Amino acid sequence: MVLKRFVMRGQMLLLVLLVAVALVRPVHGETIAIEQILSLCCQDGEEWGLQSRTCSSYNKSLELVPAGLHGLCLSTIEICCSKQHKIYQCTAGQIAARQGLSCSLKGDHSGSEFYTDCCEACKIGLVVGSSANKCSVEPFAFGSPWDEIYESCCNDIKKEGEIILLGGHDEQGLCDQFPTICSQVCENVEGGSYVCKCHPGFELLDDKKTCAPVSDDDNEAVEVKSCGKGFKLNRSTDKCEDVNECETGEATCNPATQVCRNTRGSFHCVDILLPDIACDAGYAPKNGQCEDVNECLEQLDACDREKEHCLNGRGNYSCLPKAVTMCQPGFAYNVSLGVCEDVDECEEDGACDEGYICVNIEGSYECIAVVKNYPNPPRKKVETCTPGFRRHNDQCVDIDECAADKNACDSNQMCTNEIGGFRCDCKIGFNLDTVTNACVDINECQVNAHECLETQRCDNTIGSYTCIRLQSCGTGYTLNAQTGNCDDDDECALGRHNCQPPFECFNTKGSFRCRQVSRYPVPITSLTTTTTTTTARPVYQPRPNAYPASRYSSYQPQLPPCGIGFERNSMGACVDIDECARRAICHRHQQCINTNGSYRCRDLLTCPVGYRGNENFTECLDIDECATGEAVCGPDQTCKNKKGGYVCVCPPGHMIGRNKRCEDIDECAMHGTKVCQQNSHCINTIGSYRCDCKEGFKNGPNEMICMDVDECKEIPGLCHQRCLNYWGSYRCGCHPGYRLSYNNRTCDDVDECEEYKSANLCVGICENTPGSYACRCPPGYKLGSDGRRCIDIDECQTENVCNGRHDICTNIGGSYRCTTIECPYGYQHDVDRRNHCERINRYCDVGDVECLRRPHSYSYNFLTIASNLLLPPVGRGLFSLTGPTSFQMIDFDLKLVSVDAAPHVRPVDIHYFRLEKQATVAQLNLLKSIEGPQDIELELSMQVFQNGELYGTNVFKLFLMISAYEY
Repeated sequence: MVLKRFVMRGQMLLLVLLVAVALVRPVHGETIAIEQILSLCCQDGEEWGLQSRTCSSYNKSLELVPAGLHGLCLSTIEICCSKQHKIYQCTAGQIAARQGLSCSLKGDHSGSEFYTDCCEACKIGLVVGSSANKCSVEPFAFGSPWDEIYESCCNDIKKEGEIILLGGHDEQGLCDQFPTICSQVCENVEGGSYVCKCHPGFELLDDKKTCAPVSDDDNEAVEVKSCGKGFKLNRSTDKCEDVNECETGEATCNPATQVCRNTRGSFHCVDILLPDIACDAGYAPKNGQCEDVNECLEQLDACDREKEHCLNGRGNYSCLPKAVTMCQPGFAYNVSLGVCEDVDECEEDGACDEGYICVNIEGSYECIAVVKNYPNPPRKKVETCTPGFRRHNDQCVDIDECAADKNACDSNQMCTNEIGGFRCDCKIGFNLDTVTNACVDINECQVNAHECLETQRCDNTIGSYTCIRLQSCGTGYTLNAQTGNCDDDDECALGRHNCQPPFECFNTKGSFRCRQVSRYPVPITSLTTTTTTTTARPVYQPRPNAYPASRYSSYQPQLPPCGIGFERNSMGACVDIDECARRAICHRHQQCINTNGSYRCRDLLTCPVGYRGNENFTECLDIDECATGEAVCGPDQTCKNKKGGYVCVCPPGHMIGRNKRCEDIDECAMHGTKVCQQNSHCINTIGSYRCDCKEGFKNGPNEMICMDVDECKEIPGLCHQRCLNYWGSYRCGCHPGYRLSYNNRTCDDVDECEEYKSANLCVGICENTPGSYACRCPPGYKLGSDGRRCIDIDECQTENVCNGRHDICTNIGGSYRCTTIECPYGYQHDVDRRNHCERINRYCDVGDVECLRRPHSYSYNFLTIASNLLLPPVGRGLFSLTGPTSFQMIDFDLKLVSVDAAPHVRPVDIHYFRLEKQATVAQLNLLKSIEGPQDIELELSMQVFQNGELYGTNVFKLFLMISAYEY
């Protein structure tokens, strides 16, 4: 069909091309290059097709194309656009096959037949490639491009590695449908595929299905004990232990709405149901509080989406008129009225070629050929389109909801247009709430998805987070929020110093210094001469009465005095005075040590800080600063002496803070969740703290420990059917066949027949019952032992039917049929066999060939076959004949007598059957599945020869009744 369509379209294009060539005329002595025009038109068509637009709706201007070539260009555009659609659909079909999706494309799409054909060709290649067969199309062939697609998909799957792709099946995984597809472990993966894996100690072979033991250097198999899923091997005990998925993080429970419960070998998620909350109009309960309902997102508004935008508000919404500035193709904007009006293309000259009448329609126009004496039937118009499409040029084209409605998705989502609809995806930093179907902010700080340092605090923001420094920078520094570093404060520039003239401020790291503007003048020096040496020394003025004048016995008034601690000797030179030798100027527990120009006293007993010597200075004793009053403590502090010092102690629950004052310790902030359990809130108090139990918990004997409240026992009748208490709360459950209603308390019956109708719960008729369902069969069938299959009732054996003398009862699906056997002329009914007619006169004269060819008997056989019966490649046996072994030769023949098929059913022909002959046996095989309902009459004849002459003939009438029932 596709090739035929191509041939017809090629013939039309050739005709248009010939007409266009005839219209070409020289312009200014040059001939128009048709090839270039067609190339440009084809490029426009491909670009139009890349945008997934309908090829017949091309509406761009053809200013660069001569008027006589407009029709040729439009035909070229449509062909190139259609080619691009087919390439796109073919590629999409291959992708769908590799992902295990269906090859049936829903809706009306251009080139959809290529989607299906390419998808099926790829699926066949995937199946053949996964079975380790050769990727060759010989001896069959699909044709181009399907042969190339088949070989590509077949070869690709051989290179996929461990993952083996197959076509999509039912919701049931491939591993469940084909338990022996892998030799050891089979795991389903996304996209309808599966992967084969091996137990520890085994490795996957090249066929990606078979596992073989891993061998060591001595080629001996290494035996490794393996544990099943949900268990791990304890190498110390060599036993398989259960894995607590709730602690390891392997559980997939939603922490916001579910509680993880570990089970042996697995886990299960228990839903957290918050108590009912009464909210005002426009609000709905969520996470224990009332949150705004986005009426625009949930389409609960009453706005006209064609003319108005829906704007959500807190508890309400508003409808804003759309500012129409652009119109769809075929419409023009009326500024005065503010609306888009249809353009009458028929008013333009040359809208249709000669011989056609232009008819304006909304958004476009039609060219109807003028045929004399014959009415011009209008083209079939598309009255309505399915949701997600709009009518244009009598076709349904996709609506770009993202461009048409800026509020199609909320501010936390990104809008992506799709064929027949659109998709709202959450932006980065947001996650989809499965309950409200809205994008909510991800608390990166809560789920540990941030990159803050240990010295920083993570603060969540809408769509992101920020890192705040925990520790203060200290005095003299200020935190730089951009870099996170502590920058030095320039107290001199900020005016925070206390330096007074003649001192000036000099900044340092974390502080400042006051330094003098200029140092004191350098003392005046002069040269003095002594009897011992000549040296330049400064002239110092001696302190008055520093020493008595009598000590300077050799003092010479004509010489200047020596400095302090020096005196002139008899030679007039200044020499050091030994103060230790002249008098005892140190205490008795000290030793005098002379120095140049002075002396010093050294304690014979040196005590550390906080100690002092005894009266004899023989040992060091501790100083009690608290008793002596040397200690300096605050008014609310207690002084405690210690060896070598003292400490100021605050009351319990306090610590020394600023200005050496006692400040209360916030145990809740300092120790976090270590002071109270997770099921309680820590409340700080002056000097201590307390633990207040969260909702769902209460204090036990120990006021600091909170115990779970069993709401199911304390509140009778809390739930309709079942009440399940868990840590901190409870949830209501229902018996099998019921589900919780919107109030999370009462239980509603589940209509399994409607909800699971795609799963085919019953082969026959499904009837809903309270809490369950029941299967019922139509008349003529009975329910099987499994309670869901319908088994045909053989009325011929169970009921008194077909009571006629020569009636034959034949069971069919859901009923039966009575057939009266009427023997041909010259034959009579066999008293022993009701379906057998034998010849009255069995003897023939010698040489009477016509008498010998007449059948000895007619046998009538009836067989019922289901419609579209699955058959093996070699066919299925229906009927067999066995002749007598005493004759030299037996010949069998098959003839199709009659076929009576329903109007919508394809009738059979002789090629549906094949007669396999042997020496004395013949078998009738069915080669193709037969559609039903239809009745088929076949005639099998058996001729017996003896000594080269015909001895006799028997005819077997076979009536096949194909029912409409399918397996």
